[in-house]
Amino acid sequence: MGFKRVLISGCLGMLCLIPMAMLSFYAFDLVSIISGGLITNLNQALANLPGELGVFGILIGGVLGLVVILLFPIHWVIMYRGDDPIMMVAVILPWILCCAITSGIFAHSPRGGLHTSLAIGLGWMIVGIAGSLVLTVVLAEALGPLSGALDALIEGFTDLPMALAIFFSCLEGMVIGGVFGAFVGSLKYKPEGMGSSPKTKKQKTKEGKSRSSEPKIDTTPTTSKPLSSSSGGSGSCTNCGAKLQPRDGFCTNCGMKA
Repeated sequence: MGFKRVLISGCLGMLCLIPMAMLSFYAFDLVSIISGGLITNLNQALANLPGELGVFGILIGGVLGLVVILLFPIHWVIMYRGDDPIMMVAVILPWILCCAITSGIFAHSPRGGLHTSLAIGLGWMIVGIAGSLVLTVVLAEALGPLSGALDALIEGFTDLPMALAIFFSCLEGMVIGGVFGAFVGSLKYKPEGMGSSPKTKKQKTKEGKSRSSEPKIDTTPTTSKPLSSSSGGSGSCTNCGAKLQPRDGFCTNCGMKA
């Protein structure tokens, strides 16, 4: 895949991660399992908002799901919640689905699927780390000494500062997603020459037919047939039947030697 194609697939893949995180948020009650049951049924509360607020609530659910996916690295889930397979699935599944779907659309080889997945992870890593730094500066201006409370809260959950947690989350997510992206790309992979073999075979068949239809020149020498003569001194050619005179050495009609 060229750089431009990888860049486009990476950007669209980043957008694809949002609905995948939304799916995980509503299907597994992601906030509840991350907080250990401290916050429960937030997904139902957002989904059941009345009227136009319901659409707004669904979008908020997608954003919250994305925040959780970006803040909680997979190694943290393995270390601290390894006995909870639902939480493992809820955190890993958005990366797998996002990379597999995007690679299925854009990639045509294992390398293309891997590059697409890496572009998705690196894209969210840049956006997440830059967003965390901007948020820290904004909170520092607005809240002063209280601005460190957010970093302390994130570090209390993940044992990592916010930017570092985002770094590891995106790194591990794109590595696992890259495996599935490369697999999907391999399903569409066609080695060079494979696609042209039927055409080549057809061309060879046509050439064989054209050669067989060409007229062949018979180089086998023909033997002369003797001319038969009757008792009257005149005769006829045994080849074409034309009448001959005794003085004729060759048939005047076909040229057969007498």
